[in-house]
Amino acid sequence: MIDRRSFLALSGAALIGSRVTGQAPARAYALETIPAGKTLKDPDGKVVLSYLTSKPDGIPLAGNSVCCIHPFNTPAGEAATDIAPADHRDHRGIFFAWHDMSFTKNGQTVKGDFWGWGAHAPTDGRVIKNRDVTLVRADANGADLEVVNDWMIGADRVLVATEAIHASQFAGGRGLALDLRYSFASDYDVTLNPMAFTGFCFRARKEGPYTFFNPDGEVTLEKFPNSNANRPETDWPAKPWYSHRVTLQSGKVVSSAVVDHPSNPSSLWHGARSVSFLNPCISAQGAVQIPAGKPLTLRYLAIASDGDMATDWLNGVAEGWRSR
Repeated sequence: MIDRRSFLALSGAALIGSRVTGQAPARAYALETIPAGKTLKDPDGKVVLSYLTSKPDGIPLAGNSVCCIHPFNTPAGEAATDIAPADHRDHRGIFFAWHDMSFTKNGQTVKGDFWGWGAHAPTDGRVIKNRDVTLVRADANGADLEVVNDWMIGADRVLVATEAIHASQFAGGRGLALDLRYSFASDYDVTLNPMAFTGFCFRARKEGPYTFFNPDGEVTLEKFPNSNANRPETDWPAKPWYSHRVTLQSGKVVSSAVVDHPSNPSSLWHGARSVSFLNPCISAQGAVQIPAGKPLTLRYLAIASDGDMATDWLNGVAEGWRSR
């Protein structure tokens, strides 16, 4: 990847050349401002995703924070994500938030819930504020975004989250992919306390019959068919990926998947069938530390597809991405 200044210089040279030759410049992905944030469109003008930095009008989103990807669309333009669904008004597309965090500095510890649950840590004054959403690179094949969010407790910034988002489409229109890299840094010693669900979340739609899959096929776990929100040991086992398929009332099928990267701490997956989300939880097996001045980096691949997502195909995608 070239740096942003070099990319802009090359882009300018390409535009100048096209004026000389009379050839139209190739279309590219583009980032546009909308009232609630930014929208990324593909070269044909179709919405790939929106990054929301404030509450959209008419959406009954609960909690203090917004900062999320919604919608994340399939190639046909169907939203794979949901926001503020009736069962959990604090869920918001593809988002990242922990709900039982401890921050220690100079012998003092404060706690925070940035998810919005409020069962194990305070939510009052705890908010994720967006600082910037930037288009770093774009061409006809994809785009790179950088997002910087400040995690605040009152007037104090206790964590900085930097998100690198690479958006592209699979060959043959088999799906849209987001290669996501999160970096969390703090001046505090941060503890992610053990929880059954928390962290990276892909909230999927559920307006119709739906089910879950992993590399072994449809998820039909007998011991813990539904994870318990307060019992991490009931989470689904660690797997390279889990996916969700829903048949909408229109008859259209929308599939979603999240691939976990092996460089991440080992995760159990919170599988609550009544909720319809994909949630690899790095603190389900014990507390995770983010020492002051030592960032934690996490990587995930999110996929949205029209129709069924073949297990063999997804296994191949996951194997290739996880090997990088």
